[in-house]
Amino acid sequence: MRCVNLDMALHCGRLGLMNAATQTTGQATRERLLQAAARIVARDGMEAATTAAIAAEAGVAEGTLYRHFDSKDDLLIASYRQMKQEVFIGAGQGLDTSMAPPERLKLTWKAIYLAYRANKDAFAFGHRFAESALAEREGGEAGRAVARMVGDLRKAGIASGDFKNLPPDLLGGLFMAPISYLLKAEMKGRKWTEVELDAAADSVLAGWRR
Repeated sequence: MRCVNLDMALHCGRLGLMNAATQTTGQATRERLLQAAARIVARDGMEAATTAAIAAEAGVAEGTLYRHFDSKDDLLIASYRQMKQEVFIGAGQGLDTSMAPPERLKLTWKAIYLAYRANKDAFAFGHRFAESALAEREGGEAGRAVARMVGDLRKAGIASGDFKNLPPDLLGGLFMAPISYLLKAEMKGRKWTEVELDAAADSVLAGWRR
């Protein structure tokens, strides 16, 4: 619709505001559904994440879920991808990419660990999702985000002569395995000191160093 006079311009303006408000409300609802799905899986497991349970946790009608996602599986996949992006992109933000690769590796590792420690639901959700049948359907998009970060560190370290020229997936495993171990122990009540965390970061670096 063309706004050719003042009355129509005012009407167009009101429509624009209404559309923007609707879009914002829709985005907020979608975000609540994503977070609700992750909380349920983290707390009670994948089987507990029914459409009814997710809708109730998000505070919306069950049918609302299908206005934002084609299926429950699509919702869970989207939630997993978002969680991975938030943890790994957040860990990389603020780091000086010009710093020496070994120091950058240790700081990145610790930032990811601390991000998961601050939100253990994210870790529990990711762990349970990765062990489910949906992991294959996810298509590896979340893993590629992780691989990009590991790959950037690997290339910088190889170029500087600090890191071994090993396959990225092997270096990624050496990077993530200690995080998984430490967090699982914390979820059982173990408390790690800063000295222990620094030692863990040093062990990760040792696995990458030439």
